[in-house]
Amino acid sequence: MQTRIISWDKTEGYKPEDLRDAANILRDGGLVAFPTETVYGLGCNGLNEGAASKVYEAKGRPSDNPLILHIAEREELDELVKEIPESAEKLMDTFWPGPMTLIFRKSDRVPQAITGGLETVAIRMPAHTGARELIKAAGLPIAAPSANLSGRPSPTMAAHVIEDLDGRVDMIIDGGEVGIGYESTILDMTGLRPVILRPGFITREMIEGVIGTPGDEAIPEASEVSGDIVPKAPGMKYRHYAPEADLTVVRGDEEEVEKKIDELARQFPQDKVGILTTDERKDQYDYGVVLSIGSFKDNTLGHGLYGALREFDHLEVMHIFAETFYGNEQEDALMNRLMKAAGGQVIDLMDYHRVIFVCKENVTISPMAEWIMKSIVMDKSIEICSRGLVVLFSEPINQKIIDLLTSHSVPIEEQSSRLLREEDMDENTLVITMAFTEKVKVLEQFDQTEHVYTLREFVGLEDDVTDPYGGDESVYESLYIELKDLLYKMKKKLGWQ
Repeated sequence: MQTRIISWDKTEGYKPEDLRDAANILRDGGLVAFPTETVYGLGCNGLNEGAASKVYEAKGRPSDNPLILHIAEREELDELVKEIPESAEKLMDTFWPGPMTLIFRKSDRVPQAITGGLETVAIRMPAHTGARELIKAAGLPIAAPSANLSGRPSPTMAAHVIEDLDGRVDMIIDGGEVGIGYESTILDMTGLRPVILRPGFITREMIEGVIGTPGDEAIPEASEVSGDIVPKAPGMKYRHYAPEADLTVVRGDEEEVEKKIDELARQFPQDKVGILTTDERKDQYDYGVVLSIGSFKDNTLGHGLYGALREFDHLEVMHIFAETFYGNEQEDALMNRLMKAAGGQVIDLMDYHRVIFVCKENVTISPMAEWIMKSIVMDKSIEICSRGLVVLFSEPINQKIIDLLTSHSVPIEEQSSRLLREEDMDENTLVITMAFTEKVKVLEQFDQTEHVYTLREFVGLEDDVTDPYGGDESVYESLYIELKDLLYKMKKKLGWQ
């Protein structure tokens, strides 16, 4: 197949004849790769089963991996879905057009070849002007996964698409480098409450500001999912975004990670080992091929990830060691893509199997932290509990805490205060206190010096967690919000699912 390459310019747009030809290719069942604000997509007629089969063939993509339908206007959604929940309306009002994909119950108009055999369909309205012009010109929804060979890093410029798909597709539209650099946020809107299936540029915090707290479905690593399980959204089953080299993520304290990566890198020839880091830290390494994925300061980390992985391939690097990239707004999306690229291959320098939350009496803040953490950590092999430093006799949890957690749908069981003891802790136990004075007491009373932190200290902040004693309902509500935010940060730093 001869692949034709045309261009879309931010200022000039399309040449009219080029846009007409691209639209005709799509209407006739052909394939057109085109830029969006996230990554390049490989588009086909989203209502044509034969066209969908061409996408799967061109990418080498498993046919049970659903495609995302792209539309240009809100009214196009009505004939593609059976119902639109109120929460979806709010999200579309806020984030469409933009990098958010919503999953609905599909109408009969959408063929199952597009949805991987499911009765649900993923739909988004891109913010990219050229993408929406193409959809309008074609006069149909465009089904479009990323325009790369299945499993490879997603394309953020036309050169990446040409590298993977030249000769496999009818047309490639060169729109320059994309703006975001990784795929959209995906939410499932078909259950009792929205659930995030794939993190993206639109963060959990942004979503919470519109519809309240969404669910969070743990995305298993590719190596853990197989057989007849049908993924509900792209990126949930198969290994994605992977370079040709063996990629390992090293997780832990910044200085310890640096030492470990340097140690690992020196086991291989210097031109065959790659190190993935940031602009701020790339000068810390003096061995191997060191590439940056962007800057913390400029908030450009996600933009450079896929390009760096492809560059390692071009340089014929055989082994890549990556730092973890927490501390920016899009850290969920970035680490999700990095972990998928690594196929879950991680060297963990912080291998905690148990966390104990500690406050003075174990009736208010520490049990609250315990149950919130239990509700957000999907890995049930991790033991999460709470203890007190001054427990003269066993008392039940503060009733205000029980009522508050229940109102936020956080499961909680009846329990009484328990005293922190030496036998509660070992080298794989992380002790998290709510206040600095409590940390000092733990260090004085027990032989634990390396694994004791205040909660705010552990996530890189100062001061103590606010004590609600004597406060009204609003004070307790503020505590809940504060703890939830801190515990999500803690979960991310630990890399827990």
